[in-house]
Amino acid sequence: MTQRYSGLILLILAGELIFSLPFHITRFFKSGVLEVFQISNTNLGDAFAFYGILALLSYFPGGYLADKYPPRKLIFYSLLLTGIGGIYFATIPKPTMLPYLYAFWGITTILFFWGALIKYTSDWGGMDQQGRAFGYLEAGRALVASIFSSIAFLLVYLVSQNSESFSRNSIQLVILFYAITTIVLSFLILFFLRDKTKQKISRSPIGSPLNITIYPVFLISIIIVCAYCGFRSIDNISLYLVEIGNLTPIEASGFVTLLSYVRIISALVAGFVADKITSITLIIRLFILTIIGQSILFSVYPQTFYHSLLVNGTLIIVFISIVSLRAVYFSLITHSHIPSHRFGFCVGIISLVGFTPDIFFHSLTGRILDAQPGIIGFQNYYLVTMLISILGLLASLNLSRWMSSKSLLK
Repeated sequence: MTQRYSGLILLILAGELIFSLPFHITRFFKSGVLEVFQISNTNLGDAFAFYGILALLSYFPGGYLADKYPPRKLIFYSLLLTGIGGIYFATIPKPTMLPYLYAFWGITTILFFWGALIKYTSDWGGMDQQGRAFGYLEAGRALVASIFSSIAFLLVYLVSQNSESFSRNSIQLVILFYAITTIVLSFLILFFLRDKTKQKISRSPIGSPLNITIYPVFLISIIIVCAYCGFRSIDNISLYLVEIGNLTPIEASGFVTLLSYVRIISALVAGFVADKITSITLIIRLFILTIIGQSILFSVYPQTFYHSLLVNGTLIIVFISIVSLRAVYFSLITHSHIPSHRFGFCVGIISLVGFTPDIFFHSLTGRILDAQPGIIGFQNYYLVTMLISILGLLASLNLSRWMSSKSLLK
């Protein structure tokens, strides 16, 4: 039992820390990165575009690799190569080199890693604890992000104690902290993570029959697209609170920070509930709750105290629903009659489609908000997100019917 949970802890650490170099540093120390690297938001955005394109192209072949090779080795190489990229990042390369570095990370964090991570998590949960396994993963990742960002903040504070801005040394220290931690973790994975799926690894030749049903894969892809759009939509909660809720930026930031801790609890609870009532049943209920919340945000203008109370409460409910969806949607794969030796292949297809919002969502919603600033823009914004959630609900209902027809529900 101890060895089983130690493997899950290593998996959780890997699942978050591998994304710390491309994402955490710019998320928590963005102004310092822009200043030290002497780049603009546009330059950084272009670098992320390179990451997004290479990551998207890596999902499908990464799923194929997850079916062919032990997860332990795939995760080891992913962490090691990503950490080495971090060492280069710490040298403060020229701005022209950042797109290439982020493209490199787009490959190392996804190609060898993502399919292996999801497959190992699924195998850890077995048939009876899929929701719990993915709930642990999501909650653990949120906790790891909070802990390591706090350590990074402490390092910056100690180095820049007498300064009001980030120094080159403080940014380099943070980058090295994440890079070295990632490399050390890669060797911990190599030596201590058990290959739980070793007996299931397929060596079937290229061109052999896939033996999978496309319909559930298609529906799960749609569900994840819609749920992931919801997850990306919470990035604008603080902006809504400032522009519409009349909170100060600091108050809005504090509200969102508190929500980040709610994410940990929500993911854990969602995992346990999913195992009790089945993942698809929970997902249907969460989509319904999300749609109700988004309809309130679409129709209510927080002019009075009671309206503001209603809106703030609704934001919390929508947030809980969305992060709970994110915690359990991958558990649908195991319960959809997909052969274990094609699990990684299906993860690749589903992720390729499911994470396309990384390309279009912010561009689309940014234009919606800019077209009509103020309450009208946000009403249109929540109308669009509500329509996306309705599509996710319809896909979930269809998947539930398909599962029932195949006697796959408990």
